[in-house]
Amino acid sequence: MTHSKTSTMDLAGRWLVLGLLAIYTVYNVGPIFWLLLSSFKSRMDFFTMPPKLFFTPDFSGYQAVFGIGAAKDSASAVGVLDSLINSIIVSVAGTSLAVFFGTLAGYVCSRFNFIGKGDFMFFVLSTRMLPPVAVLVFYHLMFARLGLADTRTGLVLVSIFANVGLATWIMKGFFDGVPKEVEQIAIVNGYTRMYAFLKLVLPMVKGGIAATAGFCFIFAWNEFAFASILTTTQAKTLPVKISAASGATGIEWTQICAAGVVLIIPVLIFFISSANIC
Repeated sequence: MTHSKTSTMDLAGRWLVLGLLAIYTVYNVGPIFWLLLSSFKSRMDFFTMPPKLFFTPDFSGYQAVFGIGAAKDSASAVGVLDSLINSIIVSVAGTSLAVFFGTLAGYVCSRFNFIGKGDFMFFVLSTRMLPPVAVLVFYHLMFARLGLADTRTGLVLVSIFANVGLATWIMKGFFDGVPKEVEQIAIVNGYTRMYAFLKLVLPMVKGGIAATAGFCFIFAWNEFAFASILTTTQAKTLPVKISAASGATGIEWTQICAAGVVLIIPVLIFFISSANIC
């Protein structure tokens, strides 16, 4: 009797856990599914109540995003593909350089003690605490004087400044997990510290590098505040372009949904590639 009661309770507990997981999955995946579904709707289907789950697909949103087909010459499609290219260039370049400098700085802070080390670590961390609005005017004036306003180079520099502190702290933690004896043994056997760093230590933290790159890429890809102020026409990124998506009939919601799907795809590709590296 007791055994049967216990089995019933275990079964009920499992169903409860499965139910909670299902609710959590729907809560997280549901908005993405709805975004994907809405990106294929026509304007009429988009505003139909109750919402339609079955409809004739309309590719005008994606045509506007990529500037092809019937929407090639529409006002809402102008500059969208250029903005997508800007986002890719700025995010990849900014992430690569931020991870590169963060990896070097993290290794130095992990392996060496120097004057002002604690202050330096706090300073690089404080760059993540500072709200963008506090330095927007400074960046705008500085970039205007240097000729970097409305350029991809300017946005890449902003991405580096914003993410190098995060990369430094994360990589320092991974390097702290690698015993110092690894380099010491290599040096004793006649190898240089640079050789030990490149051939021994880096392969041991490649998973950390991939994770750091993932975090930095997300921040760079979703950056809106700096991109909306420091760019006007030539270097606009896709998030900024989406926020101003409008046409003759008002806000182009179908195009916004299509652009949102396009925004998600590079992040998925980036994380799948990072997982393969790990």
